[in-house]
Amino acid sequence: ICIVGAGPAGFYAAQYLLKNLQDAQVDVVEKLPVPFGLVRFGVAPDHPEVKNVINTFTKTAENPRVRFLGNLSLGKDFTVKELRERYHAVLLTYGADQDRTLGIPNESLRNVLSAREFVAWYNGLPGFEELNPDLSGRTLTLLGQGNVAVDVARIVLSGVDQLKKTDITEYALEALSRSNIRKVLLVGRRGPLQAAFTSK
Repeated sequence: ICIVGAGPAGFYAAQYLLKNLQDAQVDVVEKLPVPFGLVRFGVAPDHPEVKNVINTFTKTAENPRVRFLGNLSLGKDFTVKELRERYHAVLLTYGADQDRTLGIPNESLRNVLSAREFVAWYNGLPGFEELNPDLSGRTLTLLGQGNVAVDVARIVLSGVDQLKKTDITEYALEALSRSNIRKVLLVGRRGPLQAAFTSK
């Protein structure tokens, strides 16, 4: 069985397959050189308890019936057709790797960033080291009021001493230490009672 995408969905699928199909051999294919996707690169660095699931995923990856194959991209290194010819089953468990634009004026300006890009930058996703967001203004406006928006707001407003205790990247920590942002506005389609974030 081939699983394309080594994030949470891929590893939960692998765990299920190993438990329920005693003779299954599972290849987990990932475009990044390392596994765990959003758990590694999407969870806010000040939420280590959420990242602890990596321990469970590591045990799954160490199972002799599982093989991790990194640095392989669907559509570039292989096709779904090729996978279907080689495996009994193929599961596509990868996440979004592009942003959905809103089609509004000025959204392509230099310092208008998607949360995906900003989170990837402070979490160290390869390819985002040079993002270099401009944090010289006093106010940050976030479109959205879900967990990611709240995470970004919290990271931007957190003190550097607090962030030093996390696994945030050094370059993000350095940039945030020079940040002038003191106010974050969350803009949502609905009121605060319909906000999509969860409290912890």
